[in-house]
Amino acid sequence: MLTFKPITIEDADILREFVQPALTRSCDYTPGNLIMWARFMDYRYAIEQETLFIQCKSQADMKSAAFLPPIGKLSLEQSLPLLAAYCKSEERKMRFTAVPEELFEEMSLLLPGYTSTMLDGWSDYIYSAQSLATLQGKALNKKRNRYNKFIAENPEHIYTRCCTDDIKEVTTFIAAHRECQHNREENMRCYEQWQCMATVRNLVKYNQPAAVLRVNGKIAAFTLGEVFGDTLYVHIEKADHDIAGASEAINRMFVNDILEQYPHIQFVNREEDLGDPGLRQVKRAYNPQMLLHRYEMLQPDEE
Repeated sequence: MLTFKPITIEDADILREFVQPALTRSCDYTPGNLIMWARFMDYRYAIEQETLFIQCKSQADMKSAAFLPPIGKLSLEQSLPLLAAYCKSEERKMRFTAVPEELFEEMSLLLPGYTSTMLDGWSDYIYSAQSLATLQGKALNKKRNRYNKFIAENPEHIYTRCCTDDIKEVTTFIAAHRECQHNREENMRCYEQWQCMATVRNLVKYNQPAAVLRVNGKIAAFTLGEVFGDTLYVHIEKADHDIAGASEAINRMFVNDILEQYPHIQFVNREEDLGDPGLRQVKRAYNPQMLLHRYEMLQPDEE
């Protein structure tokens, strides 16, 4: 029988072994995302027969428990019955959340009769790495212009990879520019902003590439991500909105930096918009190559 335990930062290396970009480019399976959102989403995991099982809150109904599709050595045909047995022992219906579209068709065939809905606001925005690195093309005119404005107005800017000496300054920067001014973990936006600071404080343990952009000696922007397979996953990007083009600059410089280190990178996953109109507008302005949709699947009532 599966035994689930809470995900913590100490599990990063274990989780890293199961990331399979060839299977899905969903950010939900990356260690950075799982650890950062562990408390809010109540992420728990179990490993059985070299396969990762993750239990969490449903993205469609935060009051309900659900599972991500298992990934690992077992096929879905082999792993789903293990979850069915677990749910039977718990006397609850089996529910899946954040099912990436690459797996949705197979899941639907294996789970006939399950009701399914696309999760609005939870689709991952996937971009061409070369497109973000160059900002070329008509679709990116506005982004390119803002980047050029930043370069022209701040010729003394300095971009560097973030190191342990930067941690205190970065956490102060994030705290000063957060939109949510209180610590309410039930509020997703507040949780995200406070967890950004927690992630930075544990930068060494996370072992993720991060970078800072300075103007006149002060931080103007910060970003952090992970690389798996051919994809860069950007988990955090914060910028001083009073400095025109700072966000565009850190985005372009970081992607270029990562491409120098990992020239095989083809895609950048900048995650979901959570239904926020402003965030949706920003993400669409970067001209995504595709939106990776996610689905909710629920076992029907027994007749």
